[in-house]
Amino acid sequence: MRGTHTFLLHEETVDFIIDAETYFNLPVLNIQQGGECIQHHFSNEQLAELEYKIRTYLDGIRYPETPDQQMILHAECNEAIEEGIA
Repeated sequence: MRGTHTFLLHEETVDFIIDAETYFNLPVLNIQQGGECIQHHFSNEQLAELEYKIRTYLDGIRYPETPDQQMILHAECNEAIEEGIA
């Protein structure tokens, strides 16, 4: 079955629970918010792919509290140039 389902997760508390695989069932990813629950049945390979894609996305986010490495390098170079001139 193919389809698109959109859920607005507007509350702050969202729980993610993975039920381990059993002999009869694949692992289940449960996304719970309030009284609502979404269950996805994934193989271990699909869960690994999901983890990779989430990690890749999060690694690409630039957090404001994380200093920009290029800016740090420029500041260090400028400081070294000023010290060399003085």
